[in-house]
Amino acid sequence: MHTAINEKQIYGKSVRTNNQNTEEIIKLWEEFLRLNLTGEIYAVYSNYASDFTGDYDLHIGTEEPNTNDVSTIIPEDNYLAIEVDHMDPKGVFKAWEKIWKSDIDRAYKTDFEHYCEDGSIKIYLSVNS
Repeated sequence: MHTAINEKQIYGKSVRTNNQNTEEIIKLWEEFLRLNLTGEIYAVYSNYASDFTGDYDLHIGTEEPNTNDVSTIIPEDNYLAIEVDHMDPKGVFKAWEKIWKSDIDRAYKTDFEHYCEDGSIKIYLSVNS
């Protein structure tokens, strides 16, 4: 299902990484979670070097500015929304595995995970129209 998303500015922590470097991704999440921020959380993937096998920028944050935070923009666009089984602790990872194996025509511009306050999680993918 395609969903129109308005531009959002996300403040938080960021790293340049890739999907093989899970330690760095876990470390970034731990740093972010120590901030004890409230509200909806976004994990933004952008500046892809190639596809899901290459490097990208990972930015984890909220829409609330915080001191010493870096920010990134989720551009206004139509995204393909993927529901995540938030009852499964590995739900996000399993959803990404399905995406990587799928034939979705991804644009590799900006993708993001949206962790809602009600506990639900969606992954939004930039796709070629």
